[in-house]
Amino acid sequence: MLGELVRCASGTFRGLPYRSTHVMLGVVGGYGNPRSIQSCISVDSKLSMSFLSVLLRGGDLRPRSFPWRVSVNSVNITREFKPQVVVSLEGMMYALQVFDVSQIIKEPGKYLLKFSAETSKTVEVLSASLVGVEQSQGIEVALDYYSGVLVLRKGDEYVFTHSREGLELGIEMVAEVPSRTSEIAVVCNEETVISQLVGVSEISLKKLQASQERKCSVVLRKSDVPKPLVLSDLLVYRPLTPVPQVSLKASLISNREISVLARNEGVSRLSKALVVALSEGKTLSKSELRDLRPGELVEVRLISSEDLAGKEVYVRLIYSDIWGQNIRVVRLKT
Repeated sequence: MLGELVRCASGTFRGLPYRSTHVMLGVVGGYGNPRSIQSCISVDSKLSMSFLSVLLRGGDLRPRSFPWRVSVNSVNITREFKPQVVVSLEGMMYALQVFDVSQIIKEPGKYLLKFSAETSKTVEVLSASLVGVEQSQGIEVALDYYSGVLVLRKGDEYVFTHSREGLELGIEMVAEVPSRTSEIAVVCNEETVISQLVGVSEISLKKLQASQERKCSVVLRKSDVPKPLVLSDLLVYRPLTPVPQVSLKASLISNREISVLARNEGVSRLSKALVVALSEGKTLSKSELRDLRPGELVEVRLISSEDLAGKEVYVRLIYSDIWGQNIRVVRLKT
């Protein structure tokens, strides 16, 4: 096992874990390659904390070995090549730079990333990850974020810990996988096997059972090539707030109007929900639902653009929690 993952953030935060990763962004430097490349990251919500990690591969990635600039919306965040972790592997070098961009990337919008290098040697930008905490009322999460370069050969085991407090466990990783036949085992309370990935990939595991020992591990269990597994980003989190539980009822008021009743049956706030009426795959009407406190009931009236008589109509309530998107569906009798 070579290299290390450095802990960048740890603690309890108000909000949801956020991660957006772009892989294989391009090549800079060397004969015939551009001196700079760009990529755009879209942020949908306010972020209370944000880190940008950049994974590179090249022949000579020693600190200060060449002029290097990274900018966000034309704001330079570095003018020097000073990676936090550098690992030599089979004639190549991997390097990881991580930046605290909390003062730059915090509002919803699009952010232009630009990577520039003045070097005669080729540098591959393998991935750029934006990791942070998305502001959300009434939600708390215990979170640990690690970034670096960690090389695992077949049979090597990397052990990490998770928070003692919280509910189920979520794990997000960025890894360069040796081949499509490789098998990666993530072991917490139970074992999860990941396969059918190759190259730089995102790995997302949700609703895992936390272990009593507070330990998890990553192992390259199987591979038909001698190349190792390279980890560069690891986000481990446990929600401290239960996810919303929502009930949904719908009834026809007239041939063009639907009454929808939604109740928050849980103990946490329901935010940013959408109610949609559909028939034969076509949207007839939709409405945003206001935030619901625990136990609160709200009625929404949907006005259809078409006569509903004789149609098969479905009403959907769409909302997101810490584990992703949820959909509740009611079939309407017309």
